[in-house]
Amino acid sequence: MLVPIEWIREYVAVTADAQEIANRLTMGGLEVEGIEETENGAVLDVYITPNRGDCLSLVGVAREIAGLFDLPLKTPAPPPSEQGGEAAEAASVTIEAPDLCPRYAARIVRNIRIEPSPLWMQRRLEAAGQRPINNLVDVTNYVMLELGQPLHAFDLDTLAGGRIVVRRALDGEKLTTLDGVERELNPNMLVIADAEKAVAIAGVMGGADTEVTDSTVNLLLESAHFNPLSIRRTARAVGMRTEASYRFERVVDPDGARRAVDRACELLESMGQPRALSGVIDVYPNPSAPKEITLRLQRALDLLGIPDITIDEAQDCLRRIGLYAVQEGDSLRVAIPGFRPDLTMEEDLVEEVGRIYGYENIPETLPIGATTKGGDSEEGRFIARVRNLLASCGLQEVVTHSLTPPSVFDTSAEDPRRVPVRNALSSEIGSLRRSHLPGLLQVAQRNATRAGQRSLALFEVGRVWQNEIIAEMHTPVEFLSVAGLLMGEIEEEGWRKDNAPLTADFGATRGVLERLLEGLHISNAVIEALGEQANDYPQFHPGRTALITLGGDYPVGIIGELHPRLVSQLELRHRVYLFEVPLEALRANAEVEERYQSASRFPTAVRDLAPRLAESVTYAEVQRAIAAANATNLAGYRLVDVYQGSPLPDGVKSLTLSFTFRSGQGTLTEGEISAGLEAIRASLETQVSALFVV
Repeated sequence: MLVPIEWIREYVAVTADAQEIANRLTMGGLEVEGIEETENGAVLDVYITPNRGDCLSLVGVAREIAGLFDLPLKTPAPPPSEQGGEAAEAASVTIEAPDLCPRYAARIVRNIRIEPSPLWMQRRLEAAGQRPINNLVDVTNYVMLELGQPLHAFDLDTLAGGRIVVRRALDGEKLTTLDGVERELNPNMLVIADAEKAVAIAGVMGGADTEVTDSTVNLLLESAHFNPLSIRRTARAVGMRTEASYRFERVVDPDGARRAVDRACELLESMGQPRALSGVIDVYPNPSAPKEITLRLQRALDLLGIPDITIDEAQDCLRRIGLYAVQEGDSLRVAIPGFRPDLTMEEDLVEEVGRIYGYENIPETLPIGATTKGGDSEEGRFIARVRNLLASCGLQEVVTHSLTPPSVFDTSAEDPRRVPVRNALSSEIGSLRRSHLPGLLQVAQRNATRAGQRSLALFEVGRVWQNEIIAEMHTPVEFLSVAGLLMGEIEEEGWRKDNAPLTADFGATRGVLERLLEGLHISNAVIEALGEQANDYPQFHPGRTALITLGGDYPVGIIGELHPRLVSQLELRHRVYLFEVPLEALRANAEVEERYQSASRFPTAVRDLAPRLAESVTYAEVQRAIAAANATNLAGYRLVDVYQGSPLPDGVKSLTLSFTFRSGQGTLTEGEISAGLEAIRASLETQVSALFVV
């Protein structure tokens, strides 16, 4: 906003030069971006933050200067009009949408003659960036710049019935605005209408049918307060931003509507020709209740870090910017004027005290409070462990967007578990992600189709969201999750032509997951095939997918191959393997501290078993049977081979399991090794009906 210093001095007798004023304003929270010397004197270019609509006026900026320099403020004081009078006999105002227009004031001006405005007014408008047009337009612009209240003038003789009706637009209603463009309206828009039709888009632009021309004799001057959200939506919908809409969007003081229209009549009458009828039509069905906020001195001291400010000094700081307070012990009860809608809580008043007291006057002290300790949180350290373990397996971390469109992992476009975003900018970012897997697949598809990179090993750690449905109530829940994706070759092709590179498969993906679990010292994990639950996971291959259980009765994660149908849909050339586990489940079952133990000085003993099992027995069941054996001195085991076919009967498979025995106390005897092996053998026979052929 352009602020001419010469104009400002009409309201506050500041003697400082432009540079000093700019410095004080900037330190007080109104950033001055530049100073321009013009033929009308120095002009400040002030950046106004969206919450300070009161400073979109010269009086508002002057109030800040008066407070910062501790000078009295002189505001325009036009002769106040009285309700009704001659104005009420010449026109009428009806508000049919009080939620969008809380207040509407109008005055009637007779015998207007359109001509140039006085030279002093033209110079001030030019200095503030406005082009002078004529006495009427210049007066409305002058009052808008001076008081921050936009005004609009109607040719009274063109208003059907001499009526003003503030209402919502009719569906399909059209209006040609002052710029000559016919605009189609809808019921979400507020319009100013006469007895027959819409004549202006409220708060944005007037209509051509009631435009003031050189032949205009009688005026109706509008000064209103509109709902800022309604004006913002309307201005965006019609693609039109004006000086008026810019101010209405940032909240115009409802208490200033009447003063602004009286000021305009005063300026017009000072030019000699027109006569403003006595009285004002002021429709204000639900006046806003006075607002008060209590400011505790101790709260101000704690937030500002000023050890010696007194209650009287805090009260004086507020008084200097038009905030009058009553002292109640060590607190102030502050009345909030209509021109400061940004003040809603105690902390806002603390900021006002700090601004006027001067941030540069606050002493430099160390923070007061509990001793803080540097470093990451326990959760952060655990996430770092997960990242390091997956990176050590050759996976590359990616970060995808938390806002996503519906994905192939939703059961439908209206999946109740999705958490939609209110007022989403587009369907592409219409909901919060439920899983990392759609994002990883999107990365894989982009790399495969655009970059030609068909071999990928990716992981992501981050937050996901999902609705929990309890008694038909949807409650969004946020939690951390870790997911991975493997696709294509997992090792580079060697120089030997007969040595084909290995490609990603279920075993490789499971190996990554087991390495993660091992690194977190999680020993109670069970990975078990879907079986009858395959229909619950249509996105995965039914025969190459397993659920992950961590010391509980229900699965918490999943690992498996993406369904071939989706692989084809995504135009990928390789099979895709995925896994995902909630981070909280991993953290709950992991050992927080790293474990270290010295290597045994004694030799290990390796023994094999080859149990024959029914084909339906899963490896997870075999693992549970081995754990149940609780074999002494068992250091570990691994699956070496799975065999099916002749000479084994149909429906039977043979596993080759290699067991490692070791003791930290001494070399194991053959009897000790045999005892441990026999315990495992017995458990397999009992738990999974294993058969051992001698």
